[in-house]
Amino acid sequence: MASTACFIIASRNDSPIYEAEDLAWTTSAMFLKQVDRFNDLVVSVYVTAVHTRFLLLHDSQNDDGIKRFFQEVHELYKKILLNPLYLLGSRITSSHFDTKVGALARKYL
Repeated sequence: MASTACFIIASRNDSPIYEAEDLAWTTSAMFLKQVDRFNDLVVSVYVTAVHTRFLLLHDSQNDDGIKRFFQEVHELYKKILLNPLYLLGSRITSSHFDTKVGALARKYL
């Protein structure tokens, strides 16, 4: 089944630091599921411990797959943060990161 999705990582200051295409924080949960709708698409959100938000605009109803996608992208993101050459809050331009996110999207979304 084909699906539509746009994935964004936003830094603490709301600057987009990564984009890929193909609520008030009142909960301690990292995966906020569906927080909004845009036309016929759904917005799902994952919040890291340091309040970086991963947003996914999609038409899928697979909450388990979306949650797993967010968890695995979070692991990739942590590896980017560990890179001493990465400037915190700057745009992620790594083709390796892009390839991995694309593979995870195909796997889970």
